[in-house]
Amino acid sequence: MRRILLLALLVLACRREKAPAPGAGAATRVDVVEQESLTDIVRGATIVSRTGEALFEASAAEVIDGDPGTYWLNPPGDFPQSMAIAFPARARLDRVGLRGTANRVQFESSADGAAWQALTTVTAKDTTGAQWFDVAPMEAAFLRVTVTGPPPSQKDVRLQSVLARGAELEPPRPGPIEGCWALNGRAARFAQRGAHVAGVLAIGNLPLYLDGGSDGRIVRLVWIRGNDYGLALASVSPDSKHLTALEWHEEAIPLFRAESWFGQPGACPAVSLRDDVAAALLQRVGRYSAFGLRFRDDDTLDVDASRETLEILARQMKNARIVVHEFREATPQANKARAQRILASVRAALGSEGEFVAAGSDAPRQQPVTAAQRAMYSSVDLEIRR
Repeated sequence: MRRILLLALLVLACRREKAPAPGAGAATRVDVVEQESLTDIVRGATIVSRTGEALFEASAAEVIDGDPGTYWLNPPGDFPQSMAIAFPARARLDRVGLRGTANRVQFESSADGAAWQALTTVTAKDTTGAQWFDVAPMEAAFLRVTVTGPPPSQKDVRLQSVLARGAELEPPRPGPIEGCWALNGRAARFAQRGAHVAGVLAIGNLPLYLDGGSDGRIVRLVWIRGNDYGLALASVSPDSKHLTALEWHEEAIPLFRAESWFGQPGACPAVSLRDDVAAALLQRVGRYSAFGLRFRDDDTLDVDASRETLEILARQMKNARIVVHEFREATPQANKARAQRILASVRAALGSEGEFVAAGSDAPRQQPVTAAQRAMYSSVDLEIRR
């Protein structure tokens, strides 16, 4: 047991990079390749099957998290291993790729997740860069990757990313998160009204309570458990049978990544949802991210879908201010402009009383460098006035 614990600590130390310092200026994007891939979780990609991993902290979720600093690690000496990824919409693939080193890697596609067709089989080079392979253009809803073994000079395989390029052929159609799930074997329940999502995950005698919302591709969540708090980002496969989530403690930075969640429909937990997560977070942290607000492509607020979260904000605004953070644009100026558009729409829905700030990417509490981090930190926050 001690040797297993030491191995786990060693792997975690190697896989997690130091987070960029807050206030260091415009974020340096380390995921330029990943952010364009159909397999990025921020686009709604979901792990729907996997054969194994050496550690839960080095699982198949790492190949879709958009972070080239994390990786999937095979069980020692155990090959072949495979994983399958569901896209949020049917797509026409023309290239597949990966980051990492391996012996032979087989790519397959599927329209239904049952019948698979070979795309290509490649030998990954010993390089940290992205490796791309052209394939005959093909419609697909799933991508499967099988790793047959490590290079001759290594004992294991570390896949940082599985990549795919192409064009979506329809709007995203993620499955609803509503219902009861087994997340890593633990009972969980989610309820959704409009864009707003509330949830609870049974962990021992102290449940983890969640609050957040869907943007039409992914579900972003804040959580609180006793004195602990954090963030999570989840995707649900179109068939509603699989859920993949990234979890962080306190801040969405590599150092604070917790275990990934893999879910399938399951029994409901014997604990009720909690409707005061926002108030609890404001008291504990002084901040609540209103992920249940839904915006259209032109950054105007969908008031009907956002009504539940608007009511939460209205109840808590007396001693707090609304601050809009934005990191998804290429420049600080564009981030500021988008934040101002979002702020104007939120202010119109809530009324003009109170303090409203369009921060954009100025003065970030953490510097996001991956699409997942930018998604978590691009938010409308309720902040206690200090």
